[in-house]
Amino acid sequence: MILSLLICLVFCCVTIAGAAEPKPITVKAGQEFKLTLHANATTGYQWVLAKAPDEKLVKLLGSEYKRLDSKVMGSGGDMVWTFKALAEGKAEIGLDYIRPWEKGVKPVETTNFVVVIKAGKDKAKKLDPKPGS
Repeated sequence: MILSLLICLVFCCVTIAGAAEPKPITVKAGQEFKLTLHANATTGYQWVLAKAPDEKLVKLLGSEYKRLDSKVMGSGGDMVWTFKALAEGKAEIGLDYIRPWEKGVKPVETTNFVVVIKAGKDKAKKLDPKPGS
């Protein structure tokens, strides 16, 4: 058990801070989507919204930590962020992996997403000309 904890501490500290290349996500207007990031709440670190998306385009519905089904003390889980695409456009979402009480400390990890929102199913039908018109 102590060995598992030491291994976890070593790997948690190896993560390099810095901005990651934006990861593209394509969704349709009206569609909900989730971002799942590995986390380990037992270390005090958590993913926080560093760059909120444009509220006219993407709405944050919520976030939750899901512990992995493991009996190993100190094992990690996933942080799941749920959003809803509201309108066509492009929005950026930035997340930092930090200990919220540590002020002035750089995140140990940063990740960014670019959400490309296409017309929803109903809207796309309205834009297509009808055959024979």
